[in-house]
Amino acid sequence: MLDVKKFEKKVLSGLKSCGIDFASVSQKSPLGIAVSGGADSVSLLISLSSIFEPSCLRAITVDHGIRSKEESGGDALFVKDLCGKLGIPCHVEEILHGKIEGLSKESSSSVEAVARSLRYEAFDSFIKKENLLALCLAHNQNDQCETLLMRFLQGSGTEGMGGIERVRGKFIRPLLEIPRSEIEDYLRQKNQSWRTDSTNFDTNYLRNRIRNILVPVLNENFSGWQNAVLSGAKKAASDEDFLRGAAKSFCAFGTAHSQQGSAQVKKCPVQLPEAPTQLPGILKIERNFFFGLHPSLQRRVFFDFLNKIGWGGRFPFRIFEEIASWGKVKSQKISFENVTVLLDSENLLLEVIDVKSPAEDDSSIESGFCFFLKKIGDKADIENLLVASENLSEKQGLSESEKSSDCKNCLLSFVSKTSDSQKISFPARLPLLVRSPLPGDEIKTSDGKLKSLPEIFTDWKIPKNQRDKILVVEELSSCSENSLKAALGFHLGFKNWIVE
Repeated sequence: MLDVKKFEKKVLSGLKSCGIDFASVSQKSPLGIAVSGGADSVSLLISLSSIFEPSCLRAITVDHGIRSKEESGGDALFVKDLCGKLGIPCHVEEILHGKIEGLSKESSSSVEAVARSLRYEAFDSFIKKENLLALCLAHNQNDQCETLLMRFLQGSGTEGMGGIERVRGKFIRPLLEIPRSEIEDYLRQKNQSWRTDSTNFDTNYLRNRIRNILVPVLNENFSGWQNAVLSGAKKAASDEDFLRGAAKSFCAFGTAHSQQGSAQVKKCPVQLPEAPTQLPGILKIERNFFFGLHPSLQRRVFFDFLNKIGWGGRFPFRIFEEIASWGKVKSQKISFENVTVLLDSENLLLEVIDVKSPAEDDSSIESGFCFFLKKIGDKADIENLLVASENLSEKQGLSESEKSSDCKNCLLSFVSKTSDSQKISFPARLPLLVRSPLPGDEIKTSDGKLKSLPEIFTDWKIPKNQRDKILVVEELSSCSENSLKAALGFHLGFKNWIVE
């Protein structure tokens, strides 16, 4: 039988491992707890209430509005009532029912990803409002194992195979080394119930497939696999720490020597622009230096320097792999969005361009661009995209209601002219204006309200120097209730917002 006090000592030890000193928790700097109502977070709430005075704790629960109102609302009510019995202030963050599914559909992101993003936004706000010393999350040892399996199946490198971090900013995880079996035993000993989320059994979610299908197979056939996976994660985290430090030393070396100048240093393998934080930025890396690095350092040095000269997006790994294969060729060039990588006889040149000059490329995206599409068959070139209005009735895969709608008379398509051949298409109504964002732009949300584009761009974490390149589609017909049909960021590696 589990010793209740021993469990609570483990939680306190977990807090200390997260850098939280018992004496630092106070009414003015309280400890926050994210509580879903499940066994993990309830055990965290109960154990911390036994360790600290209620006035030194604050709780938050998020009603995601994904499940039925009775179920998700019932979880929130359960948490609020439990906190009330313990004397712990509790904030309930309610997300409008259906909002997450709507945002997932509009942005082509998973429901899990959208829910996580909104949840952490609420957590960040709660931390600031309550002046929290830290916010405790209830990830446990089982979660760690599931995460490592998930990242392995997703092809993660050592960057991800270190697993869930114990500490990330003000987010801490005191239960990370405690298995779920001990958590549930603790609650039974305390005669404390908990809630079970019905979506935990929905195998449409990758984590649930791992938890409900893969883990039982491993448990039955591979005794001790959890210890092996956790041990491997520690090794991966150690390796990543070393590699990241080595890569940073190369970046620091290049920065320091580029600032000293050629009078003091005869030959520097890296030449940064005079103002790395301002675009455009051009960086030169001596080719022999770069291709002489171990591939794992090549990758880290490449991405670190790319970020130093202003790149704030997602650079595809497959393109980096192609660049890394250039070691024996005389010259080569490749572009992705506003990044150009050029190899010559002496250097590998990385260039990030904020706004291309029309003289360089007539199809470039620049601040203030706009294209009219008035009839079926109209086309426009925007940087590496071909935009076309096609005949809606001839397209396969569309429902009859979509084809016959009075408010939709064309299929608007955006096709990438690069090797990845990405395509986005959706029904719309001519005439259309494809343009850059303007001050005051608002777009319709799934609940019928309006949301400003700058607010959306902030949610998507789009750097300010790339926001002018987001594609805004405006319907000029009075048939549409809201004139903005879409805000597209897929060509920059970001999300899309398309009004149904």
